[in-house]
Amino acid sequence: MSKIYYTCLLVVLCSMLFQTSQAQQIVLIGSDSRDKDVRGNADLIMIITVRNKAVKLTSIMRDTFVFIKGHGNQKLNAAYRLGGSKLLISTINSNFKTSLSSCIETDFDNTADVIDSFGGITVEVEPDILPYVNQYIQGQATAKGVDLPLLKRSGKTKLTGEQALAFARVRVPGTKYDDFARVERQKIVTKAALNYAIGHKSTSIKNIGKLWKMINTDVALRDYIGTFSNFLSRPTLPKSQSFPHYKDYSNERIEGLGWVLKVKDMRAASAKLRAMID
Repeated sequence: MSKIYYTCLLVVLCSMLFQTSQAQQIVLIGSDSRDKDVRGNADLIMIITVRNKAVKLTSIMRDTFVFIKGHGNQKLNAAYRLGGSKLLISTINSNFKTSLSSCIETDFDNTADVIDSFGGITVEVEPDILPYVNQYIQGQATAKGVDLPLLKRSGKTKLTGEQALAFARVRVPGTKYDDFARVERQKIVTKAALNYAIGHKSTSIKNIGKLWKMINTDVALRDYIGTFSNFLSRPTLPKSQSFPHYKDYSNERIEGLGWVLKVKDMRAASAKLRAMID
């Protein structure tokens, strides 16, 4: 039921990037699990590419229909639940002929905490989406057994961590608020968080230790700290893009899986993805 979102992830993520003439690629994985003993689906799958000082963020749609070794055809996000980051990354590599290896993992609860440590973020909330956001806030409150404030209005609004999480989670099949629209809202939240980090460098730097404790990664701490400072000094936000392109897949309903994004030409799509993350 839970979805995870770029938010803290991107702040964490972009902080860890290396400065190199070769393209450095890191897979950012956001798990939907609220139980530390149970691994959930990967509801955020993003490839961060850094070359010199240029950063690209390529999100892969979680419902992309792929072959998972040992488990057959499934939605891509199921690979994480079935075999962790290792299986998820190998699934991307085998289906799209990429050569990814490094990763960063985070989970549901950490997202809201990081945004709150920044004092919240400001985004534009569409009037039509307000009821859906409040539904997710109520669901999060019930799951945690606490009271959480609902949004009272649409428009330009400052959101708490839980409210931002709900905003980025909204996905209503059969409406304009589908998986693609959710990815776009995830980008909005991500950029708002990054804007805050750039505009409040001292607060962001103080949170380095907290961010590090919230993730699992094979990126070295020294690189994390060094690059975090370099990232905050850059005035430009990363380029963001999504895969697969809406023209390259069809929405199909498969028994037992629900709606999936079925890529029309895997060879052509694979070439596009490799170009996007280079």
